[in-house]
Amino acid sequence: MTNLLFWFQVIMAWFYTVPQIVALIRGKTEGLNLAMYIIFMAYIIFSFWLSVSSYKLKKERTRKQVVIIFVQWMVCIGLILLVGISKIAWSKGDTIVTFVVVTLSFSTILKYGGIKDAYGKALINVWCKSIPQLWLAYTIFLAKGGEGLPLMTLIAGHLTSIPRLIQVIISGKQGWDRPTKALLIGESANVITWIIVTFVWLYFSK
Repeated sequence: MTNLLFWFQVIMAWFYTVPQIVALIRGKTEGLNLAMYIIFMAYIIFSFWLSVSSYKLKKERTRKQVVIIFVQWMVCIGLILLVGISKIAWSKGDTIVTFVVVTLSFSTILKYGGIKDAYGKALINVWCKSIPQLWLAYTIFLAKGGEGLPLMTLIAGHLTSIPRLIQVIISGKQGWDRPTKALLIGESANVITWIIVTFVWLYFSK
């Protein structure tokens, strides 16, 4: 089952990325905000860091696959940023979201005395994923539509995040160490807030 989840995520990541790049090339940016993708990259980096720590504690296949998935996401989001950096206008809202995420992340770093603690990285992941995605939902609400977010990208977001969450849970059954618990926290926040984005997108797609 873990192999099926892994390859499904590999394929769905490109179903998420390619339609988004095509929409950007065509100039469809309605409902999008640049801050989300930039902060998304920070989320991926911290998740990759946690997945490597988890793998080092128990070197088994499922955990190794999670590491590979995050490496692939670095490539995918990097490509979206490469295309989108000149297409998506930086707004006042982007500045506000970035400020909030940076402030909360900095407060978390101070609380945990750095970024070595797994739970500290988990909280930073929550800020880096939840806040931008909630802002995306609000951006779609303000625009009364999310044409810049293709339906395939929206669906693929679920078809990658939910299997990844399941894979983390399977990894946890091998031992709920701190890095794996931290991954669970970040991935749960990701899934919940993307569901909110989906509801808002669907409401205005009528």
